[in-house]
Amino acid sequence: MNQAIHNVDLLQWLMGDVDTITAHTALLVHERIEVEDTAVAILKFKNGALGVIEAATSTFPGLLKRIEIHGERGSARIEQDDITFWKFTEDNPRDALLREALEISRSHAGISAGASDPRDITHEGHRLQLADFLHAIDSGGQPFVDGRQGRKAVEIIRAIYHSAKTGQAVKLPFADPGL
Repeated sequence: MNQAIHNVDLLQWLMGDVDTITAHTALLVHERIEVEDTAVAILKFKNGALGVIEAATSTFPGLLKRIEIHGERGSARIEQDDITFWKFTEDNPRDALLREALEISRSHAGISAGASDPRDITHEGHRLQLADFLHAIDSGGQPFVDGRQGRKAVEIIRAIYHSAKTGQAVKLPFADPGL
């Protein structure tokens, strides 16, 4: 819930609504903690796509968070906050700009972003989200991401926990019987 929530949120934003989830969790490495240190989930999206979520604090040395999307016409990868791979069967005119940005991303390679050293965690994303929220209040508008959108990632993670606990696939929307 704590380590992967932002990537779960980004994954569902990129891929669309989730239909079903099957998951396993385990405490494999850490001692004296009350939660899992490893989780794996298989997602079936409502658009028919399949996905995998792997979240772990049990790995060495700690790797950047990553989202990969692969399809018959191309693939893309985001590591931490940078697009690090972008290749499609047909080029789009904007792809040249993206490839330039990829060169900048490569210069950040090896930065842990907190994966192996918590002192490297940036708060920039939180700062930008709070600034957007305050702007929405001041302008009377809506924030870019509202509470309803944020609940989607929480629902996915709660469904992962439920599937891991029961050994059964969970259909979304998910109403947790434990609540």
